[in-house]
Amino acid sequence: MIKPEDAEFHFKPDSHWQWVETIALSFHVPGTTVSGIVYVLTRPMLGVCMVDVTIHDRITDLWEEQIYIDNQQHLPCPKSLLDFSLPNGLSIKASDPTRRYEVRYEGIDDTSFDLDCVAIHEPYDLNDPDMDPLAAARHGPAWDTSWSGHYDVTYRIKGRLTVRGKQYEVDCVDTGDRSWGPRPERDNSSVIWWHASFGESLTAHLFVAHDLARTNDYGKLVSGYVLEDGKTYGMTECRGTQEYRKAVPMGGELEIVDVRGKKFAMSYSALNSCYWAPYPSNTYLQSYMRVNCEGRTGYGVQQIGLSRAYLTRNRDAIRARS
Repeated sequence: MIKPEDAEFHFKPDSHWQWVETIALSFHVPGTTVSGIVYVLTRPMLGVCMVDVTIHDRITDLWEEQIYIDNQQHLPCPKSLLDFSLPNGLSIKASDPTRRYEVRYEGIDDTSFDLDCVAIHEPYDLNDPDMDPLAAARHGPAWDTSWSGHYDVTYRIKGRLTVRGKQYEVDCVDTGDRSWGPRPERDNSSVIWWHASFGESLTAHLFVAHDLARTNDYGKLVSGYVLEDGKTYGMTECRGTQEYRKAVPMGGELEIVDVRGKKFAMSYSALNSCYWAPYPSNTYLQSYMRVNCEGRTGYGVQQIGLSRAYLTRNRDAIRARS
């Protein structure tokens, strides 16, 4: 069960030097191809943090072809995750810990945003068997030790965004997460983390294994939930497949089942997508998807987590894709 104090640091004086604590917040501008990600990865035992602010607007193989990137390594680690400001112009305040973030950013090239992220449900603890029906059967944490603690939250996000002088109003439903635990930076497993929201009434969020070098099909479901009319229902089954241009996902089909036995069938296609490397050892395929669920149109972000060891080990199989 997630408590308000879980928004704060969890490390102890004797924690491993690789201990990591993260905040990830995604948002998008409805009616456009524009989406954004704010990713804060702290290493409190080393006294440093990495912050990535990327705003996507197109499908491309190259991260630097997106509309805006500000990725900075080795910033000073905040003293608290509840209210902090960093030298890159990012400020985050947990005005209602685990339930609300106020996010402000003053970047370069006339780029800034001011966002209010308000949770529309209780945080979902994927390691709590009372909440997640798959948690009890796991041996160890959901992904690796870096997810020793982890929760996901779907937010109503409102505010304003300016990208290279162009202004947008942000009013969307999107999902973020918070993680803590020791995180090595070598040979992490290949996974998909993604969600789709259809307004405040319906969100599907899931986390699955995926060996994209060998198959287009989703692997084993690790965790997930359906948020319907303000209540969360743990996911019990998931089947999906997607099409690629090399490693960049173009779209796919998905069927999920929750603890009620309720099924949801979805199809989706990418509005923007590219490689994204918030920290050097690991890269993600970050995609903003338009999703159809039985006649309803929604939007959401998919991240395929890939270590560079995985990419280089499987380079020929990945490059052979059309």
